[in-house]
Amino acid sequence: MSTPAAPPDLGTNTADRKIIVGIDYGTTFTGASYVSSRGTTLNDITVINTWPGNARSIDTVVKTPSRIAYASENDKAARDLWGYQVAPGMKAYSWTKLLLDKNMPLTEYDDVALEKDLQAGILNLPAGKTAVDVAADYLNHIYQHIKYTLARHITQVDLDITPLEYWFTVPAIWSDQAKDATQSAARRAGFWSSVARPHDRLYFITEPEAAAVTALKKYTSESIGGSVKVGDGVLICDCGGGTVDITTYVVNKVAPVLKFEELLTGIGGKCGSTAIDRNFYKLMLHRFGSAFQDLPASAKGPGSNFMNRFEIIKRDFGTSCDFDVFELPLNMIPPSGVSSKDFDADERLVKITSDDLRTVFDPVVDQIIKLVQRQINDARKLGDQGKINRIILVGGFGDSEYLRQRVLRTFETSSNITITIPTNPQAAIVQGAALRGLEGIRSTTKRCRRHYGFDWSHEFREGYDDDRNAYTDPFNGTKRIGGIVRWMIAKGEKHAEDYKQTTCVAQPHRYCNSLKKRNALWASDRTDAPERMDDDGVYKVGSIIVDFAQVDLALFPVKTREGRKVYRLEYNIRVTFGAQDGLLKFEATCQGKTIGRTSIDYGT
Repeated sequence: MSTPAAPPDLGTNTADRKIIVGIDYGTTFTGASYVSSRGTTLNDITVINTWPGNARSIDTVVKTPSRIAYASENDKAARDLWGYQVAPGMKAYSWTKLLLDKNMPLTEYDDVALEKDLQAGILNLPAGKTAVDVAADYLNHIYQHIKYTLARHITQVDLDITPLEYWFTVPAIWSDQAKDATQSAARRAGFWSSVARPHDRLYFITEPEAAAVTALKKYTSESIGGSVKVGDGVLICDCGGGTVDITTYVVNKVAPVLKFEELLTGIGGKCGSTAIDRNFYKLMLHRFGSAFQDLPASAKGPGSNFMNRFEIIKRDFGTSCDFDVFELPLNMIPPSGVSSKDFDADERLVKITSDDLRTVFDPVVDQIIKLVQRQINDARKLGDQGKINRIILVGGFGDSEYLRQRVLRTFETSSNITITIPTNPQAAIVQGAALRGLEGIRSTTKRCRRHYGFDWSHEFREGYDDDRNAYTDPFNGTKRIGGIVRWMIAKGEKHAEDYKQTTCVAQPHRYCNSLKKRNALWASDRTDAPERMDDDGVYKVGSIIVDFAQVDLALFPVKTREGRKVYRLEYNIRVTFGAQDGLLKFEATCQGKTIGRTSIDYGT
């Protein structure tokens, strides 16, 4: 959506108003939108389409590259540069978002080459900086540009006292640790500073849900010939730079308020459009060997003239003739024996054909189609309730004509499913983020993406339990079997916003022990959750830390063992799933009262 001819009405009276800002921080590109809380429709949302920098090819673009170059590493840069300010040839950092979720277990749909790149450190970071550091540095520039844009429409004085409500989008497949890392980066970047701007707020919404908010709002509106009706199943296929998310929603109500819910547990993988870039690099390595391998990142990496040209070719592929030959500038000395069909040595041009492009596109598109097919198959198992009528392609790669044609051929004719790409699919997600804050439109119920549970033990059963997993209870001296996970919420379980589950915990405590107690939170992505935490299908989400420093230990049972007091700390841990801010929430209670301070450490 382009900026309207007249400035957006953000108003001047701040007494009953806030400004809602949507941010889509993507692997390759980032976008932002905003709307006054006085707005009433999707049309009131403005997508920022002017971004600084000379590297953009046109004046108005709805997104800016997720790229940053540090002045300390670039002699010609007087300051840190970002987005379109980063010129070809500069040392810069791209795809940093992928590093925020590097510890998530692989899925069958992930790009294996990405995992190798992560393990080998090919997605580099500056010395002394973490992925969160680099993301925060980049997002600070986004934050400053959003404030600059808003200040052009209202006075700086009004902006300083007007609450800003930020809605960040995150991949639905992301781990809880990655969501927490994104929140840390966003807050460090300036989004919701509790000191400088205490009235601001920061929330998260998944990318497919944000896209669904936009698409369903459009396609259920009678004023624009809406064709989605109550009972329809709509599959959102969000194809971004790093990830692909598949989530299916069923429409429950159209008017006066749009209501929809998740039909199935969503699926996805790290098989976005950057996987095409990695396939392209592999093709270049196969064709040119060390001549290409030894080129600096400034010559062949994201933001280089070489890859900028490939971005254009990638975007337009599917609209060209099968016999077209595409040329990319690359100052490389080719190895001997390279055919002139592959490289023009005089003009320093790499040549690729439509067949070449298919070899780099098809493995990625095949994975996307497998994801969509699996979701359709799962829906069919539900019978009449699981009918999918429409597939909506969104995200940067969702605009690919080649992808659209493949999806169309696979599903529209054989499954009688309508394939739709909304106008400007790159902006659909960031529009939906702002619309979520404006109208409160959201999926009324969600499906849990994975099983969650805590450590558990029971009395040892002679002749049945494995003695290798036995231990002696420090409080009462009984023999127990440990290493069991008590699952508190199941994968696929339906839950509403702010759904709470409570588990009972008991830990021994001696005076010499720390009063900060750790409780491991476990998860599993399998359909059927394993029983034990040492199963390959179980992984640790993090450690929930409950601080008893200000708690009266006299509340708890106590025994004297070996001349020392041993307390049995009995308490409940309440976990909130589907909280409005998009993150897991934890609270420890005892005898109906909140005790201590509860947090989670995703690093342990």
